[in-house]
Amino acid sequence: MNSLLRKVAVTALSVTMVTSSFALVGSPNAAYAAEDTSTSTGVTQAYESLFQTDNVIDVNVTIDDADWKSMLESPLDKDYKKVSVEVDGNKLDNVGFSTKGNLTLKSVASMDDSDRYSFRLKFDKYDKTQTLLGLDKMVLNNNYADPSYMREVLHYEALRSIGMDVPMTNYVNLYVNGELVGFYTGVEAVDDSYLERNYGEDYEDGVLYDTDEKSYLQYSEGSDYSTITEDLGTDENKTKLKNFIKTLNDMPEGEKGDIESVLDVDSALKYIAGNMVFGNYDSYNGDKGHNYMLYGDADGKFTVVPWDFNMSFNGYSGGGGRGTTGSTTTNTNATNVSVDEPVLGISMENVPMINNLLEVPEYKEKYLSYVNELTDYLEGIQDRITGLADIIRPYVEADPTKFYTTEQFESNIAYSANADATGGMGGMGGTPPEGFEGMTPPEGFEGMTPPDGTTPPTQPDGTTGTGTTDTTTGTGNTQTRPGGNFGGGGGMGSMAAGSLTTFALNRLANLQEQLGREVTPLPETSEDTGTDNGTATTDKTITVTLDGKSITFPDQDPLQQSGRVMVPVNAILEALGAEVTWDKTVKTVTAVLNDQTLVLQIGSSTATVNGETLEIDAPAIIKNSRTLVPVRFISEGLGLTVDWDQTAAQVTLTTK
Repeated sequence: MNSLLRKVAVTALSVTMVTSSFALVGSPNAAYAAEDTSTSTGVTQAYESLFQTDNVIDVNVTIDDADWKSMLESPLDKDYKKVSVEVDGNKLDNVGFSTKGNLTLKSVASMDDSDRYSFRLKFDKYDKTQTLLGLDKMVLNNNYADPSYMREVLHYEALRSIGMDVPMTNYVNLYVNGELVGFYTGVEAVDDSYLERNYGEDYEDGVLYDTDEKSYLQYSEGSDYSTITEDLGTDENKTKLKNFIKTLNDMPEGEKGDIESVLDVDSALKYIAGNMVFGNYDSYNGDKGHNYMLYGDADGKFTVVPWDFNMSFNGYSGGGGRGTTGSTTTNTNATNVSVDEPVLGISMENVPMINNLLEVPEYKEKYLSYVNELTDYLEGIQDRITGLADIIRPYVEADPTKFYTTEQFESNIAYSANADATGGMGGMGGTPPEGFEGMTPPEGFEGMTPPDGTTPPTQPDGTTGTGTTDTTTGTGNTQTRPGGNFGGGGGMGSMAAGSLTTFALNRLANLQEQLGREVTPLPETSEDTGTDNGTATTDKTITVTLDGKSITFPDQDPLQQSGRVMVPVNAILEALGAEVTWDKTVKTVTAVLNDQTLVLQIGSSTATVNGETLEIDAPAIIKNSRTLVPVRFISEGLGLTVDWDQTAAQVTLTTK
């Protein structure tokens, strides 16, 4: 877009700007939310107010029913549809709306029970003078492989904390024609507005390149580098790009050569350090060699622009330890990757932007300084995850189309001493996405066992996995829509990352050891009770009596979680003489006792007693194959008198 026209559009829209974003004044994370993202050479944009990291905003899309049906029936076409949109109170007509993605898009399109696609909004698609407060495009990511909803947000935030120019993020409740589609991660697209914000009004004199897989930047005489494609601007015959790649590969061993004339070295070093620290190997640091962009200015000097961190924090486990051709033997998993060889699944020699730069002593020293700064960030990661979880938890619970249950969200942000912090695959059952059919989940994630000893879902090589249909409404939470069915993401799971917190804390300890820093002890946990020192209010084993008799819990003791006492409901129901059944398809416990029938779904904040809905103050969860409910539910749902002695850590149940 012409810079003058852009200025006019920004000014006009700024006058009507609505500041209804979810503010964090006084919150412990306000420092993150209020961080200045502008640069000295860039242009401050009014839309920056929408992208404070912890914002939760509403995006309302109004689309013709026929167009919506067409989009859902043919998502792989990625055709733009003309829509009206309201973003956090700012209304625009004639906006382009389409699906987005590659592997993720294909995978969701192949599902029978989900149309939860990622989307893009292009505000200047049909009117080149139109922007949203200066923003020409944003993307809405569906958190396909991330039960925590945090990986992308945290990685961008960490890079921003060390001064790197990166896209801004927020959280979005997406509505289509008035109906909530889901809770998404919003990301500022790398487009004209991003380039102007970071590189100034002369950005149009440069060129932006996107990368497909295997964009390793290895020089090959006569190559057209087909995996690196022009996105914006013009570089005739890729002359500037080819010069950059040749100069990079021609660096004398251990010397700079002419690299600083064609590369903003700091941007590359920060990008490399971030991928290594946060275990992001679906990137240039891994065997895929993609998920970054290159912006070359008018002089042909390129800057690395990070992109697509949804599999950060060990969400992608490809390559490492699999005998990949040319892979190093130093790194076997993302937790213990060496700071000196920050790659996984590929050899240093095959990625010259890492190998050649780190052979230069000055660049190696700068790189290590960025590693140390990012380790500083990682030292506060547990508090950051906890604080962010408190903000987004209500939206995650209310998300009608999420790929994972609320319990899986909680598990993904909890620390577990027994969890496999090295594996990136969640292994929660279901059909693997296209291209991952042969991947084996790491040890410890082969399958989640339903409560009460029933048969677990089979894994990708089986046929009975039912996926992870969400149950927050008590009806499977499936929404019928034109041309498709928004369900709870059955068929996901095999690509779900392991615990974000477990990996982060183990990675932190490993990095501190490598860097000669004081090592932060890992949290002390009691896997028998499922509590840790961050959430428990007592270290004693909780006991339960019913009419004076002790109840035995063979597989899972009661525990405290988020200030609530959670008890295994099956043992109590059996002690009362109830007949209990478990439906693994919809993850529902049904208990019949005398003239009462109780139905309880995992992850739901409601239950039914003889068909009447009963609100419970915390959803039922699964722990060590047992269903746990808040003790208050025992009182309200089963009609028992409940007393809690915190000092003695004892629950006393009395029949009325």
